[in-house]
This record gives sequence, structure tokens and C-alpha cells, in this order.
Amino acid sequence: MNLPNFMCIGAAKSGTTTLYDIIKQHPDVYVSPYKEPHFFDNINLFENGIDWYNKTFFSDVKNEKCIFDFTPSYLFNENAPKRIFNLLGKKMKFIIILRNPVDRAYSHYLHSVRDENEDLSFQTAINEEKKRILSYRKENKYHKELKASYISQGMYGKMVKNYLNFFPKNNFLFIHFEEDLVTERSATIKKVLDFLSLDNSKSLNIDIKSNSASKVRYKWIMRLLKSSGWWRKLIKKLIFSYKWRQIIKDKLHRINIISFTPEPLSKKIKNKVYQVFFLNDIKKLEGIIDRKMNW
Repeated sequence: MNLPNFMCIGAAKSGTTTLYDIIKQHPDVYVSPYKEPHFFDNINLFENGIDWYNKTFFSDVKNEKCIFDFTPSYLFNENAPKRIFNLLGKKMKFIIILRNPVDRAYSHYLHSVRDENEDLSFQTAINEEKKRILSYRKENKYHKELKASYISQGMYGKMVKNYLNFFPKNNFLFIHFEEDLVTERSATIKKVLDFLSLDNSKSLNIDIKSNSASKVRYKWIMRLLKSSGWWRKLIKKLIFSYKWRQIIKDKLHRINIISFTPEPLSKKIKNKVYQVFFLNDIKKLEGIIDRKMNW
């Protein structure tokens, strides 16, 4: 059975797609055929079992040294670390990219607006977040919780501590998005390859910037991908494989977006959001990973 020995578990909207597109170039790395399997945080997929996970995402593994699952929401999901520990064992290693949580939250919000999953203003949405999440949990609508958890997915100290209840600290590589991935890209990729015990002499294109702020080219394609009408049932009959349906969906999504520059948050709003929602948690994070985040 071929199963991951490495995971990039977050944070969402923090450069994980960029790292995925860089790392998958290495000949000794195998990544799942589309970026986010969601096996350990989506109960409907998790209940399919470990054999299904292996056959669906890692059946094409040959002799690659590093087998990766890149699913950023694993960091956020409270059940994921225990599930990973129970099924894949204590030797699993993790990469976590940490971005200024206010910028991360705003990027996440813009993503939800783009996909027509959000119609509130940013400030209203973050103020309503706790109430919305409680409602989604009562209704067992995890996919909606993911879309609306702008603040919650930036509570890094809380989420990292949850993982450290199951895995030792030296199983983790923490990457500072702004200081490491953006400013010191070359040195950071070398650090990643060293963490993976991979040959860093291989030529990789590291000048990649994936999944930046974007808008859709054609709204009808985006709505078609989201809808659950008759066409989805037809696709399931025509394309039996879950894996290939997701690969096609992912490729259509990537083709259907173009980059744009959104209106930035004012410094006053950014500072207020940081102080009100994140300050105490970031102090906790800094103590855990022994690094000042300088946000």
C-alpha cells in the first residue's frame, strides 16, 4: 500500500498551491493527482476507508521517496490530527506555512466572494462568523464552514497545539509566508528539500506564484461546477472514477480564473482585526514554535 509520509496541512490561502507546484517538479516527489484530497477532514470521504484513500490518490506511486497529501484545511479541522495519527502513524511529517492572519482572512474572504459564497462585507462576515459556524455544524455542512471560517482558520496557535498533542515538534517544518516563502524563496525551498531529505541539486522552477487573488472568466462555468443538478448525475455515470471527476473539475477551475488586484484593507482595519481577533493566539504560536512572527 502506498500512503503519504509527508503532508502540507496549511494554512489555507498562504502559498500552499505555490509550494505544491514547485515541489511536484522533483523526481523523488509524488503528489496526489489534484492538490487537495480532503480525506482526513471530510467525513464522507474518510468513511470510505484507508484502502479507498490509497487507490484513489496514490495508486500511481512508483519509487518516489516522498509521497505528499497537500490539504490546507487539515490544519483547521479538529479531527484531522487524530485520524492521521491513527491511520498513518506517529512518523508522519508536516509542512505548515503561516501567513499574516489578517491578510489570510481577507484573501479567504475574497475567494468566497469570487465563488459567490459570500454576500456580506468583510467586517460583517468576521463579526458573524462564530454564529454562522455554529449553525453550519448543527446542519453538518462542513463545506460551508470551511468557506466562512475567515478568522477561525487563522488561529494558528490553537491549531498547531492540537497537532502537537499527537506528533512531536521535530516532525514539523514551519514556514513564515512573508519572510521565508516570499522574501527568501531560494533558501526556503532548500530548507524544504532538506526537511524532505531530498537532493537539492535538482533544477526546479521556483519562480512560481500560484493561486493569487483572482476573478472568474466565465461565471456560468463557475456556477456549473458548483451546481448539483441533473448534469452532475450524468457526469458521475460517464466518469465513474471520483479521482478523474476531481481532476477535471480542478483543471476547469484553474482555466476559468484570471489574476486581479483587489482593493486592499486599510491599515486601520488590519490593525483592529489583528488586535481584536489574533493577538493572543499569535503570542501562543510564537511560544510554541519559538519564533517572532513580526506581523
